Amino acid sequence: MHMSGRIGPRGHRRSALRLQSGLVRVVTVALAVAGTSAAWVAPAHADEVRVLDGPATNDADVHLTYVSCEGFFAPATAPQSRLNLGPFTAPMGRRSLGLVPSGAGTATGPFARFDSLARLDSTFAAAGSSGVSYVWTVTADTPPGAAWTGRAVVAPAPGGWRQVDSSSLSYDWTLVDLATRAPLDAGGSGTPADFAATHGDGSGFSVTGLGCDGTSFNIDAVSAGGVVYDFEGVALRTSIAATTREVRGDGTIEITGTVTDGSGRTTGDPLVLESRTPGGAWAPVGGTVLADATGIARAVAPVEQTTEFRWHRPESQYADEGWSEPMTVTVAVVPGEEKQKSDEAAAPSEK
Repeated sequence: MHMSGRIGPRGHRRSALRLQSGLVRVVTVALAVAGTSAAWVAPAHADEVRVLDGPATNDADVHLTYVSCEGFFAPATAPQSRLNLGPFTAPMGRRSLGLVPSGAGTATGPFARFDSLARLDSTFAAAGSSGVSYVWTVTADTPPGAAWTGRAVVAPAPGGWRQVDSSSLSYDWTLVDLATRAPLDAGGSGTPADFAATHGDGSGFSVTGLGCDGTSFNIDAVSAGGVVYDFEGVALRTSIAATTREVRGDGTIEITGTVTDGSGRTTGDPLVLESRTPGGAWAPVGGTVLADATGIARAVAPVEQTTEFRWHRPESQYADEGWSEPMTVTVAVVPGEEKQKSDEAAAPSEK
């Protein structure tokens, strides 16, 4: 149920999020692990912040996944993901994770393992859409081979960021045979803490997501087990190159620019070439330069004197602005040219 994917430009701004293991296996294994002495233990430091540059948390106990809105075991379809500035004012930092459902009927959001149903603490900020929440737990009164599951409707108020708190939702509880998925008993309705007070505390996991109506939405500040996950931009590197660092006379030079991500993949972000004479102010040379099919930006610039060049990468939805290191281009001295210029300067002017 773990989401994975990279965020980037050139056709990669949206990434599919894939279910990595079957739901039956996930329920069985997750509840089995949660009920043993090796149960998940929350980090000692509360409210630790981890900054993410995409949907993957790299954490087996807290990660993003998607499930059907009709039922936990019903078919679901993967959404697309993208990093966004805002929208509005992001709850943490400047960006959030945008999720684009492929259609109605699938909810996307955090999976969170817990060791106490009474203290379930999975929350996140959301903007837009409606959803569903599922909780699976084994309590003191659960017979062998079964588990309690709860289902609740999630309906954040429209018009901006709203907090979604799984512990405050009212769930309809059902005892389920894990081998056959058949319902065994009804457990009434109530919050996780209410249910724990009646049936005894227990461990398990929750999945709470949005997107049931097929509307795109954003999430940020996912919190569970003392860790808060903040979705921010991708780290990019801009480099500059040219076939020569010296031109003859009042010539021109072709300058190339390349943008790469942390893995070294060329992203093809648009760039703006800037120049200055040593000690002067930077100014753009022409407009925005789009990358070619290989992901490289190319520009031709005039060079009349020693000039510094650099590439400026404007801010985008998924990355902050940045610059390449400056590159200095000089004008070559042509043999005899200096003497000719000197002679011309010394010659008397005609009247």
